Amino acid sequence: MSSLKKKIYPKKIIDVLLNLFKSKEYIFLGQICFLIGISLLPSALPISAIFLLISIFLSLIKNGNKFLEDKWNISLLILSLLMLISYVFKVFTIDNEEIVHLIKGSWIDLFNWLPLFLTFYAFQSYLANSKQRILFCKALLIGSIPVIFSCVTQNWLSWYGPFTTFFGLITWFQKPFENAESGITGLFNNPNYTSYWLATILPFACFIIIKNKSKKYKFLIYLLYSSLIFYLLILTSSRNGLFSISVSTLLVFSSKIIFSIISIAFGALILINLLKSFLPLYIIEIIDTVIPTKLLSKSFSISEFNLNYLHRYDTYKNTILFILKKPFFGWGASTFTIMYFLKSKISLTTHTHNIFLEVTYNYGIFASVIFTIFVIKLLYESYKLIKVNNKTGLYCINKYWLTSSFCSIIFHLNDMPYYDGKINLLFWILLSGLKCIIDENTKNKIKNVSTI
Repeated sequence: MSSLKKKIYPKKIIDVLLNLFKSKEYIFLGQICFLIGISLLPSALPISAIFLLISIFLSLIKNGNKFLEDKWNISLLILSLLMLISYVFKVFTIDNEEIVHLIKGSWIDLFNWLPLFLTFYAFQSYLANSKQRILFCKALLIGSIPVIFSCVTQNWLSWYGPFTTFFGLITWFQKPFENAESGITGLFNNPNYTSYWLATILPFACFIIIKNKSKKYKFLIYLLYSSLIFYLLILTSSRNGLFSISVSTLLVFSSKIIFSIISIAFGALILINLLKSFLPLYIIEIIDTVIPTKLLSKSFSISEFNLNYLHRYDTYKNTILFILKKPFFGWGASTFTIMYFLKSKISLTTHTHNIFLEVTYNYGIFASVIFTIFVIKLLYESYKLIKVNNKTGLYCINKYWLTSSFCSIIFHLNDMPYYDGKINLLFWILLSGLKCIIDENTKNKIKNVSTI
């Protein structure tokens, strides 16, 4: 009997290991790794990356052979080839205008794009239906609690960093305020990065409120959480963040109520700003601590506004002039800073402040056209489906997903937080979710036709 057990036991172990890589089991494991990775994404990117890489690997085991069956993946494959060709072409055709080491070092920028194209496909396994997208939504909001914590402690408790751990790989910046109008950064390196993150997760927080509106205590907790996100978004003093979330919300919902709320909020801030000159100093100090008037002052400061406007305009103008000189293969990543400074003599600018101009400048017009069509088509097709199929319940997540995606793209029209690893991952996850919304609708149509 004992010898029989010894023979059976190793076989059972082998069977368990083999079963681990059957479709249901490893996708379930991949889903867990994906959600853990998302919950760690904003606060601990290196650890998050480990779990996300495992989820990508498990997804590709199941669906890797179907990669070329999807037209969207073909577009990204062509885009990848164009980016590689652009880099190789520039390396072997350097002229006197360019700096050799910058051109040769620009290959690093490819890692901001090519691996992310793969994640667009791999993460679809974990966002394929509304329930999975809701799980992602919850994981992202839970993972964003450290962001909220870092913003609160920076603004009200004056906890300034940087705080580092994990051999310096994990850093919470929490920078001291540079001037009276600088906004909170939280654990990010820049107020605009923080603003992007808060604006992008805000629609998901609103979805959780709607989903729990019948549960009194949960509703109040989520309402408080969402209000805090919006409040901290204003404290970043980023006009981009507020503009992107406002426009994206109006695009998807076209709600007079939402527009009214935003108008009332701004009206109240303007009124408070005007009354400040008539109030005692100690009351003004309390107002400045509690009420986010920095954004208002920044927005309505004529000299500051004009300076920023002219600088951004100068950046776009020179970017277009650079593109016209090398339209087909671009100039190469990492060259914009020095090229812009030599041309404008205004200041150092590390990027073009527009994601579509950035791709055009770095890799040429062909790569930019494919990327632009890819993004716009995803937004348009999902927008068309969601507006026509105005569903409630689980499918309601699709509206808020689209709002968050619009917010992400609109933000990147006037800034480039993309180069932060947390943000470019979130950027492509949102696009991956849009693709899943389109696929889910197609499958439902086929199912309905087959049942008739």
